[in-house]
Amino acid sequence: MNTLVEYAILAVLGILVIGSLAGALLDRPVFVSYAYSGSMTPTIDKGDLFFINPLARNPDIGDVIVFKMGSTWTVHRVVAITEDGYITKGDNNVASDQQSRNIPPIKKDQIGGTVIAPGGHVITVPKVGNYIESGLSDRGKILLGAILIVAGILAFGGGEAVRRGKRKRFFTVKFRTLFMLASVFLLLMVAVSIFVSWEVIPVEYSVTSAGGAREGWYHPGEEFQTEITVKNNNMYPMRYYISAPEPVTKISSEDFSLPRGGEKDFTVTIVAPQQTAMYSTKIRVNAYPPLLPGSVMDALYEVHPMAPLLAILAVVSAFLGTMYILSGIGNEDVVRIRRKRHSKHRGISEVFKV
Repeated sequence: MNTLVEYAILAVLGILVIGSLAGALLDRPVFVSYAYSGSMTPTIDKGDLFFINPLARNPDIGDVIVFKMGSTWTVHRVVAITEDGYITKGDNNVASDQQSRNIPPIKKDQIGGTVIAPGGHVITVPKVGNYIESGLSDRGKILLGAILIVAGILAFGGGEAVRRGKRKRFFTVKFRTLFMLASVFLLLMVAVSIFVSWEVIPVEYSVTSAGGAREGWYHPGEEFQTEITVKNNNMYPMRYYISAPEPVTKISSEDFSLPRGGEKDFTVTIVAPQQTAMYSTKIRVNAYPPLLPGSVMDALYEVHPMAPLLAILAVVSAFLGTMYILSGIGNEDVVRIRRKRHSKHRGISEVFKV
């Protein structure tokens, strides 16, 4: 039972690290983030780490949400709900965001998730963000998370010191430790292979009264089409989903599967806005390995693009957990390191036990 609890804890930690990796790649908070300012004091002080439910994107009044405001992500509380969207405000601010910054209500597609707050009390880890922000790059944050995972694995199931006699000490590495390390590595690789397949393809055009004078120039309200090509560069088949906000009115192929090295052309129909300006409409491409039935994948994607990813990681974790139980991996030593007192020399011998 203790082994299963340890494995469950490691799985949770692995998901948190994968979430951090996702956040770095997608430039958005996933699972965890921290406050960059004191606008939510005293609920969330500057630098406090907090936890996010990325699937909770239908908040009620009083919920604390993470949303994109302009080019930055913000964590504020919902104080009102209107037909146009959500009115938000920092607990430490006098006016709402809509009043002080003259921005429209927050739309659902701007929301990255709801801050986890059991019983209305936000769970925070004080000041962690201050240390992260002080000198770590995105890669450094991911590396730090990976180091913490490995350290946790070693702490739970790794080497243990055993005294043999008065002058010898052994440090052993267990089969289960190596299995857990390999499992976390596999989960990370699955997540990375999915993330690198995701992309945002910009369609740039100008709306002007001189529409048609040059390629990419259109009259206000004019409908036009552009062709986009997607290629599967993975070593295995992938299922693709295409989405885009307004003014896109039609996508010829919104979901399809591609074999290894396969390509797919699809057409996007756009209606030019009425206001003359330069525009960049972003076409989002999400791809997943076909480890789930197509109907299940479709239903999960309708909930949120992260939902199929989490389900796939859950399936892989369940498979690894089943293999762990059926294989009977226990505390057998793989490597035993002998250390002598008052000596810097260490003898290393491999010990395989049946």
